[in-house]
Amino acid sequence: MNFSAPEPQIETAVTHTEPVAAPSLKQLIKDKAQEIGVDSRVAARIAFCESTYRQFDSQGRVLRGKANPKDVGVFQINEKFHKDQSESLGFDIYTTEGNVDYALWLIKNEGSRHWKWSRGCWS
Repeated sequence: MNFSAPEPQIETAVTHTEPVAAPSLKQLIKDKAQEIGVDSRVAARIAFCESTYRQFDSQGRVLRGKANPKDVGVFQINEKFHKDQSESLGFDIYTTEGNVDYALWLIKNEGSRHWKWSRGCWS
């Protein structure tokens, strides 16, 4: 008979990760921006300044702003001001694709005014 202790169960947090590396995310932003007629250079610079092309933190959680934790993801979309509108348009700002697509929609329809606080970095 073997009376050894069972292997311990390790619980892991459920996180949403997507295998998009920074260089390919930058290219994704540029490609999508060009498709819809947005200045791809401006869009890519905003994403870099806001998150250094990251949707998730090192723990696999959606990246949140340091100054404002309601800012999320690649483009640091503010939940308070944009969650309802983004959802009504079919964008999930908590995913890489949804965050990028909604940001590009904003830039195309409302300009870059939503990123005025980081303008010194990207303009």
